[in-house]
Amino acid sequence: MVGVNERARVPFALLGVVLLVGSASIAAGLGGTSPTREPATEAAIEQGRTSLGGTVHDATRTAARNVAASPVVAPANTTLGRVLAATGDPFRAALELRTYLAVRDRLSATTERGVTVDPSLPALRDSADIDAALSRTTVEPVGANATAVRTTVANVTLTAMRDGRVIDRYAVSPTMTVQTPVFALHERTRTYQQRLDSGATEPGLARRATARLYGVAWARGLTQYGGGPIANVVSNQHVAVATNHALLAQQRATFGATDDTGRRAVRVAAARAAGTDLLAATGQSGKQIQELLAGVDAATPGSTLDPVAAANPPITPESALNVSVGEQATTAFDRFVTTDLDAVLAAPYRVTVERRRAVTDSATTTAGRERPTGDNWTLVGTEQTDETTVTDGDATVGSPVNPWHTLATTGRRVAETTRTERRWRRNHTTHTTVETTTQTRRVSIRLVGRHDGGAAPPVGTSPIHERGGAIDGPNLAAVERRAKTRLLGDEQDLDALAARTTSDGTTQTTIRGEQPLELRDWVYRDLVRLRERVANVSVAVERGAVGTYQVNPSDELAGALRARRARLVDRPDEYDGVADRARVAARGAYLDAVITELERRADDRDGVKERLAGLLAARGLSLGRLRSIMAARSQVTTPTSHSISGVGGSYSLDVEGVPAYLTLASVNRTQTDSLREGSVRPLAARNTNIFTVPYGDAADGIVGKLFGGDRVRLRSAARALAAGEELATHETLEADVETAVSRRRRGMRRVLRRAGVGDSRSDRRRIVAAGLGAWETVAERAIAVTENRGPDAVAAVALRRSPGSFDGPADRDDLRRSLRAVATDGRGVPESSVTPHVERARQMVGKLVKQSVGRAANQTTTAVRERLESKTGKLAAVPSGIPVTPVPSQWYATANIWDIEARGGYDRFAVSVRNGGPGRRLTYVRDGSTVDIDWNGDGELERAGTATAVTFAYRTAVVVVVPPGGQGVGDVDGNADERSAGWGER
Repeated sequence: MVGVNERARVPFALLGVVLLVGSASIAAGLGGTSPTREPATEAAIEQGRTSLGGTVHDATRTAARNVAASPVVAPANTTLGRVLAATGDPFRAALELRTYLAVRDRLSATTERGVTVDPSLPALRDSADIDAALSRTTVEPVGANATAVRTTVANVTLTAMRDGRVIDRYAVSPTMTVQTPVFALHERTRTYQQRLDSGATEPGLARRATARLYGVAWARGLTQYGGGPIANVVSNQHVAVATNHALLAQQRATFGATDDTGRRAVRVAAARAAGTDLLAATGQSGKQIQELLAGVDAATPGSTLDPVAAANPPITPESALNVSVGEQATTAFDRFVTTDLDAVLAAPYRVTVERRRAVTDSATTTAGRERPTGDNWTLVGTEQTDETTVTDGDATVGSPVNPWHTLATTGRRVAETTRTERRWRRNHTTHTTVETTTQTRRVSIRLVGRHDGGAAPPVGTSPIHERGGAIDGPNLAAVERRAKTRLLGDEQDLDALAARTTSDGTTQTTIRGEQPLELRDWVYRDLVRLRERVANVSVAVERGAVGTYQVNPSDELAGALRARRARLVDRPDEYDGVADRARVAARGAYLDAVITELERRADDRDGVKERLAGLLAARGLSLGRLRSIMAARSQVTTPTSHSISGVGGSYSLDVEGVPAYLTLASVNRTQTDSLREGSVRPLAARNTNIFTVPYGDAADGIVGKLFGGDRVRLRSAARALAAGEELATHETLEADVETAVSRRRRGMRRVLRRAGVGDSRSDRRRIVAAGLGAWETVAERAIAVTENRGPDAVAAVALRRSPGSFDGPADRDDLRRSLRAVATDGRGVPESSVTPHVERARQMVGKLVKQSVGRAANQTTTAVRERLESKTGKLAAVPSGIPVTPVPSQWYATANIWDIEARGGYDRFAVSVRNGGPGRRLTYVRDGSTVDIDWNGDGELERAGTATAVTFAYRTAVVVVVPPGGQGVGDVDGNADERSAGWGER
């Protein structure tokens, strides 16, 4: 439909009437009649307006097609480019300019009934004219999902002429709604680019790729931990597959469709990357795909995990990791029974006794006279005598307040009499007066006791002051007698004490009861059973939270023990004698010792956390960032294919990326659908495994040196030896590991000697040898020694051969603990002998992997797997990762981090949709080419801007956590910092 702006009309017809009719007619016309239009002119103008509407419609479609094929995304620094940029939306401005030029180019005169109507728009000569053209032209998206545009070209001049003479001029502003989804394609492609540019914690490429990489890394890491010969947990080929799969997911989310060729290529690449560390580059032709199928490598066989399908492996960062108190129960036990147990057992047999004296009923009486009657008597002499009398009396003090109780009570009445005889003289007369003053008081004496009980909860104990109870001990039977002897004495002592007491007073002392001889062993056995229960106390924490130090397992365990403390102490309603009270007190004190140990470990872990944070900060990462990335990846949803509704029905978009699969290899454009020449490298990747071995520089900087100097823990050295005993470098390492084991053998023999086991050094040597004889190789023995299996086996042999050397369970347990202690203490193995061996093992893995690529052609995956397992199985077991502390007594888990970056883009990216009849399509293209427009009609194209290519660059990180022990998790192929060939080019 065409609209006309009547306000802009120039009334030339009215002027003609004025000239013909004269002033009277003018007055009449202005006074009350509307201007009239000649019928022929009216018809011609209407025809011109109708024709102009069609012109605008066709021009809009043409402009939309051209702007989609060459969209201005980045305006150029030219006259034209600067004008487009100033609008804030260069794409839309370019569309409006192209529409203006297309309309102007299509304008043509129409003739109706002898009247010719000629439409016109101003030509463009400079930037001001471009601004004016953009002001005249409005193209805006309308309809559902912007599948149509509304175009208005303002102030198109229509000049009506007859016989070459202008008879009228009109300014019209035609508005047309045109069905073309050009804005939909542009906006969705822009959204697609935004999703590619989003960070790893936001919806988009990086988050989706991270989710895929987490699935790959966790599945492969757990396979490696379980013994599968995975040499490279995360390779750049996995990054490539995950990135391409994520690109397709963003296409589906944005356009409702994916590149069919790209989808097939990703499926092929993913299938061939399953369980491999190397992925052959994927080309675009069927021939290249067949070559890929035939030449697939199987560098790390033993895994059939599809890197795409493995996005949700059975164990994920959200999976629970059960962390138990474990060895820390034993560590705390050893310290407790050595330094604290005796004091804890003595406390319940310690009684605090108080002698409480109270004075009541005090009175004073006086008899006789002080002086004779009459005056003028003179005192000439005084004689005074004192007498104290103590007799039995009732005690009047009340009962003591709990926890005090009465041991003895007695009372005395004390009378203190003073007789004063005075001699008086008056003149020659002498007189004697006698005055007697008596002070009386009641003295109550009570002996009270308080059973301190140590750490035992305060409940009653029975029996307590007589023999009996759990182990028929004396309890506190002698305490009352000892207290009376010390604080009261005999009857004479009591009388003397009462006589000395003039006011209330308290005297306190401590009386110790007699402990049964079997008390310690009895309590020790009970603590051993409790130790096993405590060791099994566990908490469930998320694996990912452990690996990123979001949760402190030791702190969680300490909290769990606090919550269960009362249940573990298992206080009875009444103690069965003082021995039972001592037993419960020991249980409580031991639990407190374990909690203290866990709190210390928690503090140690906080220190490790700070050092790890510092290392990550140097790489531009942080623990908070790792957690955010890990959490965000779980929010990924799977988009579905769909069409979009719009004007005229639904639209199904077709997406085409060139290359369809962004490979790490260089791709010749002649092998793709690109119209340009040369080659392009669509993708570059870099992934860095931060902790390659648990004793490397990075790990040492975090957990600290476990031994003085440049030494490696015996366990790590032994595992490195076991991983590559067939290498030529193993002899030096084997000798150093054997030396470390020999030191621990000598320590075990010293423990046996102190325990009275064996009649001679040779006898004890044979006992140790028998205990460790189950492990044939040096590496196996060393691992057994460091994992307590060796010391426990030696203890079993000693107990079997010398049963008389141990009086009870405490002695047997002491032997086991002492053997374990000497096995885990001591110097490690020189790092100088471990590192070359590990590096040689890594190089050998890489060499075998590369050799396998060429030999894998035309062979089944099974055959390749079996061959490589025989060659790399042990080598791939080189220990790796960083222990999640506490170390070295216990690892909660082993973690590793991969810092991953990818950069890439499509050489050409196109989105097309039907646009009109059969075979008519609108195609939006982003290929990085320049966009040129002849805007002034001089035949010269001027650069308007660039149809920037669809590119991306993202960085993410993956944290993998596996159980403790084993070989850990990490890349062991000697390439911790893996960069694709084109990394420096992008």
